[in-house]
Amino acid sequence: MRKFIIILLISISFGNDELDSIIFSQFQKFIKKFNKKYSSINEYLTRFQIFKNNVIETFSKEETSYKTGITRFFDLTRQEFNKKYSKLIYNSLPSTNFESFIINNKNEAPPEFDWRDKNVVTPVGDQLECGSYYAFSAIGNLEGLYAINKNILKQFSIQMIIDCDTYDASCNGGIMEYVFNWIKDNGGINYEEDYPFNGYKRSCRKIKEKYSDMKILGYKILGKQTPTWWAIADENDMKEFLYQNGPLSVVFNNYPLYNYVSGIIDVAEEKCPINEINHSGLLVGYGTDSNTGLDYWIVKNSWGTYWGDKGYFKIRRGNSTCGINYYVISAVVGFDN
Repeated sequence: MRKFIIILLISISFGNDELDSIIFSQFQKFIKKFNKKYSSINEYLTRFQIFKNNVIETFSKEETSYKTGITRFFDLTRQEFNKKYSKLIYNSLPSTNFESFIINNKNEAPPEFDWRDKNVVTPVGDQLECGSYYAFSAIGNLEGLYAINKNILKQFSIQMIIDCDTYDASCNGGIMEYVFNWIKDNGGINYEEDYPFNGYKRSCRKIKEKYSDMKILGYKILGKQTPTWWAIADENDMKEFLYQNGPLSVVFNNYPLYNYVSGIIDVAEEKCPINEINHSGLLVGYGTDSNTGLDYWIVKNSWGTYWGDKGYFKIRRGNSTCGINYYVISAVVGFDN
């Protein structure tokens, strides 16, 4: 890849006629890696042109705080990407019935922490082309709480949320508190093994006799609600909330994730506006980079392990980067036994 980048940059700088050939070679590798299939020659050529534009745009830019590269989205325009992967529903119904999380011990959290080290985070999933990231985020929170309380890692059914949850919009987006409310009102949720994921909406087929023994009692949001946003959290309090509670559901603007590969996302607000929050994930840890001194959050995404840092990304902590602290929520749970 490094050799490809060097040749590409030289080709761009000097108008090398070999540019198309170089990028086309990468396009063929891209198709094979991500199992892309196109319905016609015209679509193939259209996707190649989009791929080419994305490659040139990405590798022509100045270096950032994080590494960029070719991702599974490079045959999509930004508009197509936003339409498919940015459908968060956050302003249709304001939060009114939630409990604020109170930070009792503000100096309890260590300088670095990662819930993955405690065996309470399930493997990274892939939402495919279904806008169900809100379900991945909410279910990830529940899985963490279950593991912490029961000392066993179990996966819950995201497909059940896609098929049965009438409070959200299935593959067209949703929000985590609606998921918690629906599971609470429904009386439970199935495990992944009983109701497996397939990535598109089907008819609802609940298996009540196999519901988990975990029940949703409510949910807590960190911060004070405002007329415009759910509740903006202090990021020092977020650190304590994460450490004291478990993995947390969060929202953010996913603009930098389009070509993200690794490193810490540290961008100015004008490049990642908080008023364009459009995605959600699972906050699993935090730390400080030893080379740059940047504090960061670790977030689990729902785009598979071939995206980002094995399905995760890091984002700057302490600067409201991309709105990472604008909605921090966790379910409150209980158990039958």
